[in-house]
Amino acid sequence: MNASSDQSSASGNFDKPEFPEFDPLTPDHIRDPWPLLARARKEQPVFWMPKLQMYCITKHSDVRIIHSDAETFTNGGANLMRVPLPEGIDIPEGCPFPSVGESLANADGAAHLRLRKLMQGAFSRSRVAQFSSQIEEIAHELIDAFADRGSADLVEEFSNKIAMQTIAAVLGFKKSDTDSFRAWTDQFLNLMGSPEMGEDEARELWTGLIDWWTQIDALVKSRRKEPGDDLISDLIAANPGDGIEPLSDAEIAANVIAFIVAGTDTTAILITQTVRRLHIEGMWDAVVQDRAQLDNVMEESLRFCGVVRGLNRVVAKDTELSGVKIPKGSVLYWMGSAANRDKEVFDEPEKFNPARPSLHEHVAFSGGRHFCIGAPLARLESKIAFNALFDRLPHLTVPDQEFELYPNFITPTPKRLLVEWDVTKS
Repeated sequence: MNASSDQSSASGNFDKPEFPEFDPLTPDHIRDPWPLLARARKEQPVFWMPKLQMYCITKHSDVRIIHSDAETFTNGGANLMRVPLPEGIDIPEGCPFPSVGESLANADGAAHLRLRKLMQGAFSRSRVAQFSSQIEEIAHELIDAFADRGSADLVEEFSNKIAMQTIAAVLGFKKSDTDSFRAWTDQFLNLMGSPEMGEDEARELWTGLIDWWTQIDALVKSRRKEPGDDLISDLIAANPGDGIEPLSDAEIAANVIAFIVAGTDTTAILITQTVRRLHIEGMWDAVVQDRAQLDNVMEESLRFCGVVRGLNRVVAKDTELSGVKIPKGSVLYWMGSAANRDKEVFDEPEKFNPARPSLHEHVAFSGGRHFCIGAPLARLESKIAFNALFDRLPHLTVPDQEFELYPNFITPTPKRLLVEWDVTKS
C-alpha cells in the first residue's frame, strides 16, 4: 500500500529493516545479484541500505505503486551527484552543477508536464525513425572496421560506439565529438553512482563534466542561431501553444546531458548483453534466420539482463510499502531489475523466454509519467544494430570468457565481450 501515515510521522515510528547480505556495489552482487534479490523479495522486499542511506525496493507491485503515485514518490531531488564538488572548482555562469539541472528526469508536477509537452515531438517514434538510414550507416561502418579480422571486442568496437555515434547524430554533434561521449557519460554516472571515490578522482571527473556542459551550451546557442535537422533544433523550435513557455538554453542543455547519459550506456549494455545471452541460450542462429523474433528478444533482454539496475525517488510524505513505514524525505532505490524477476508477474523469471505472455510487464523503461522518453530511439537503434550484426556476421560466436562489469548501482557496464567468426563464411 502507499497510504500516508500521520500517526507514525508524529511518533517517529518508522522502520529500517535491513537485508545486510546485499550490497549493490559488491563485485559478486554486480555480476549476479538475482538469487539474493529473489530471497529479499520473499523475506524482506523493502529494506534499508545504511551504506547508501536508501531504502531498496525489490517487488514489482511496489515499483508499480511508485510509478503511479508521483505525488508521494517524486523525482525532484532524486537524481543527485553523490560525490561532492571539491573545493576550488569554479562553476561557469548558467551551469547547474552540482545539481543535475532542469531535466525531465528531475522534474515533477506541472514542471514535468510542461517539459514533456515541449520534448515529446522531438523524441516521438515517427521523428526518430527519420534517422534510421544514418544509424544503419553508422552500424555498417563500425562493422567494416573489423569484419575481415575474425574477432573483435564487441563492447569497445561496436556497442559503445554505435550508442555514442547515434546520440551524436540525432542531437546534431559532429562525429568527432563522440570520442568524448564515453568519458562524459562515465563521469556523470560515476559521480551519481560511485560515491566512494577519492578526492583526486572526484576533481578529475567534475572538471571533465563542467567542460562537457560548456560544449553542450555552446552547441545549443549555435543551433538557436542556425537550426539544423537534429533534435536540439527541434527542442529549440518546440511550441505546443496553450501559453506554454518555450525551453530555455539551460533547460535544453540539462535535457541533452540527461539524454546522452540515459541513451549511451543503456543501449550499449542492451546490445552487448543480448548478443551474449543469445549465445548462452543457443538462440543466435534461430533469430538470425527468423527476424520476426527480434522485437520479443529485445523486450525479454530488457527484462532479464538488468540494463538499468535501479533508480532513485524521494518520498514526499510519510508512506508505507510492503508493510515498511517510510518517512518523508527518504531516498528510495527502486530496483526495476529486481522487479523484472518477480515470480508474481513473470513465470519462471530466471529463464530467458522471449515468448512469455507477460513480456511487456517489464519496467526497464520506468513507468507512469516518467516512462523513458528515449525508449523509441533505444528500440530503433538496438534493432538496427542487431540486424546489421545478423546480416554481416551471421556466424558470430561468443567464446568462453570472464564477463566483468564496472561497479555502479545504476548501470553496471560490461568491460569487454570478445566475439569471433569465420571470415570465410561471413
